[in-house]
Amino acid sequence: MLAKTVQDAQRKWAASVVANAKSILLRADKVATGNLMNSLGYSLDVRTGDIEFFSASYGEFVEKGRKKGARFPPSDPILRWIKVRGIKGRDKKGRFITDKSLTFLIQRAISRDGIKPLPFFNLAIRRAGGVKALNTAVAEAIKKDIALKVKQALKS
Repeated sequence: MLAKTVQDAQRKWAASVVANAKSILLRADKVATGNLMNSLGYSLDVRTGDIEFFSASYGEFVEKGRKKGARFPPSDPILRWIKVRGIKGRDKKGRFITDKSLTFLIQRAISRDGIKPLPFFNLAIRRAGGVKALNTAVAEAIKKDIALKVKQALKS
């Protein structure tokens, strides 16, 4: 089990990574419903010290992008995105098309062209100082913990 000071240092660093990831998504205009941004978080295993970051299932496609020629993405998230953004499609004659037709066209374009990646978690980790900053914070926490334990032992 990790000492509380070490856990606090890890939590502070992980929280800064999540805050940076949210900021990156906002600046890149990748927030339509707020679902992805609100799903960002982390978990800390207090026995091993492992930190795991997580997001909505489609966060992986924002982070890593999507290759050209991949199969069609699911229609439901695209349809929700169209509605939230208030996007209205038009045909060549300028007439409005249905949301279902627009969804298909977007799916086809994503399949054909792919999606450019936005490595928001990787960028956020770098902004938080990287693993080096985490290691430094943990080392400082361990120093404080040891100093406190030595001080307590000397008083006894």
